[in-house]
Amino acid sequence: MLETTSEQQEQAYASQLQRRIIRLLLQHDAPLLRNQFRLFFAQSALPQLPLLQHYDNYIKLQMLSNELLDDILPRIRRQLSLKTDRTRLQEETPTRGTIDWARTLEQSWVQTPGQPPQRFETQLRQQSMETPENILVVAILLAYRQAIQQASGNLFTDEELNQQEKQALIGADERAERELAAAYARALLTQAKNSNIATLIQYVTAHQRPGPSPYRDLIHWWQRFSEFHIGRASAQHLHILSTTRDDEKTAAWLYELWIALEFLHLLQEHGTVQASDTQVATDLLQYTFSWQGQRYRFLYNRQLNTSTSYQSDWEHGPTSRPDYTIERATPLEVRHNDRLIWREPSVILDAKYYLSGSDPTNTHEPIKKLLGDMTLLRAQTAALFFPRLPEPAGEQQSTRIIRRSEKQYNQHIETQQIHLYHLDPLMPFPTLQARLRAILTLAIEHLPQRPAPVCQGTWLDADTTNANQYSQPAHTILCPKPHIGPNVFDLVNADTDCLKNPYLCHVIGQPIVQPYVQRVTTQKQLTQHSTDIRSRSDEQLQQAEAAGNEEYTEQIRKQIFNSVGHAVEQYVSLAGTAQMTQQIEEKFASWVFGTCWEKDPHSLAANTRHTLISGEYVWQQYQEVTLQDWAAPAIQYCRALEFELKRRLHNPSASDYPPNGPGFTLGTVDLAYRDRNKSSGNGRIIWRIFLHLVKQSNSDPKQFEELMRRIHTQNVKDSRNSLAHGGAITKETAQTLREIVIGDRSNPGILCWLAEHLVPAVD
Repeated sequence: MLETTSEQQEQAYASQLQRRIIRLLLQHDAPLLRNQFRLFFAQSALPQLPLLQHYDNYIKLQMLSNELLDDILPRIRRQLSLKTDRTRLQEETPTRGTIDWARTLEQSWVQTPGQPPQRFETQLRQQSMETPENILVVAILLAYRQAIQQASGNLFTDEELNQQEKQALIGADERAERELAAAYARALLTQAKNSNIATLIQYVTAHQRPGPSPYRDLIHWWQRFSEFHIGRASAQHLHILSTTRDDEKTAAWLYELWIALEFLHLLQEHGTVQASDTQVATDLLQYTFSWQGQRYRFLYNRQLNTSTSYQSDWEHGPTSRPDYTIERATPLEVRHNDRLIWREPSVILDAKYYLSGSDPTNTHEPIKKLLGDMTLLRAQTAALFFPRLPEPAGEQQSTRIIRRSEKQYNQHIETQQIHLYHLDPLMPFPTLQARLRAILTLAIEHLPQRPAPVCQGTWLDADTTNANQYSQPAHTILCPKPHIGPNVFDLVNADTDCLKNPYLCHVIGQPIVQPYVQRVTTQKQLTQHSTDIRSRSDEQLQQAEAAGNEEYTEQIRKQIFNSVGHAVEQYVSLAGTAQMTQQIEEKFASWVFGTCWEKDPHSLAANTRHTLISGEYVWQQYQEVTLQDWAAPAIQYCRALEFELKRRLHNPSASDYPPNGPGFTLGTVDLAYRDRNKSSGNGRIIWRIFLHLVKQSNSDPKQFEELMRRIHTQNVKDSRNSLAHGGAITKETAQTLREIVIGDRSNPGILCWLAEHLVPAVD
């Protein structure tokens, strides 16, 4: 149960909150207090608790020391008060004072007439620093040092002074000690120790001259120093962080601010946050930190926008502003054309400064509001802080967890949960820090490292049957989204959504093609697969070509070619006959490539032979039927050619190629031939690499140049690129490519020359 809090307890909470906040601000960001938080004056009737007195002493030393040591005392040293005395003496020569000749002659005439005077009447003027003003300075310095030594010796019950805080006090004490070692101060120490500061102030004030005076400033400083107290209510004017009225919103704001600063204090103690990680702006305090080897961001925001420009997905809905947000330093986002599609949810925290009422009555409203915020922000995990919540049982850190019982069906994959925590400024400091660590650990557990969006689409089997005889619409793909959650998926239409609808497809812009079912057992299925995979990727490919991004375009083409090529190879593997494939291989070995087919050291790679056999098998199969699209065998011929060109002209000297290119393709060969006579450029560099490899293979550069001219003039590159598009490839186009790539013994193709004359890289 939330217990009813007495007025005295409420005052103790308010007082401790303000003291702790000021100490944390002074410790971690003193300019923040002086520039962003205005100090108001109010009246106070708080009890003088020992702990609070320790805080008062420490805070007033922190806040007022610089004014005394850096401003007032230097001005006093420049304008020391002096007392002047005039004394009449009778002296013999030499005299110390000024001779009064009239009185000296008169005295001499009476005592020794006719004789010159032997003793002189003099007037001696002396200046002394033994003034009430200077004694007051020394007395205040002694009292100031005593306050410093008391603050250094007192141990706070919530947290001891750290090294930085102790060093600040030691530095102030040393400066005061040096001031007391000055000549004027040493002479007045005994008098100052036996003096009453109040009496001295009364005398000095009564005898002060009008106008500016460092002694008057010292008196004002001492009055502030003596009366400094933090609190609220009614008897004296004191420094506070809140107004004089009993404002619940102000108290709640102080509670929120205290929690944010305690998190910052904990992280700095662990060495996981640096000064450069923090940012303070209007209504916003945020900092990035490390925890368990990862980087996160903590935001205490009193405004809707966060550092990642949160965009609400609700029309005409209320705004949502949780008190705190913890998120990964770089949250995963899915965007399309700069439009936010999805953003990984944060862990949100809220604080309620309820000091009276009962539990659960006082927790129900905040829980309902927080559930609403979680829905608006798509958050799954949250925490609520209360100062008067019961302590958790056993080793637990949260009092209880609000979540579904899982006894009923839940359409959501992840269940929302709210953890309730007891946090109050009077709880033991070790307990507070352990609880804050538990809250951070909870947040980190629900902010996992997320994989980048990847395509894992799977076609649903149209032949599936069920008791209701229901089947999914044709072309339906099950699209898992592991970057959102382990069990998150969508049903998408392959024709209208896949790689087209950014709300359902999160991999738009990646150089990939649609998922496909690689189950080709008939010639009709092969032709349909080749047509489908090219048609569905045609719009994406055209956009890439129009954008001029050659690397991205080539990656899409390669995916299309590999998809069709694997389908051809599967078809030959499942439907082809060993006799026919053996006949094709014997034909290549005997009538086309000769020993370069397999026996020669320069022979074609096994992958190339396999590709050529499957392509030629389909070519011969297609002769028996009437087809509109001959892309399947043509793609295999181009794949084989490109593989061997790369194997012989790129791989042996891959490190010599210009960086940041689209990769080695037929376009690379065409570029090198076109720019071979230029004085500079990537094409010229690549052509020189070609000639170097030709010479290493003891081949004729002129024959090689003629081969490259043939590739260029017969538009092999353009024909190859057209195969990736969705249009039908005629038999004539496929036959031309076949003759250019394979040829025969009387008219060898490009592959034959490469196999005979260029040494490949070692596989």
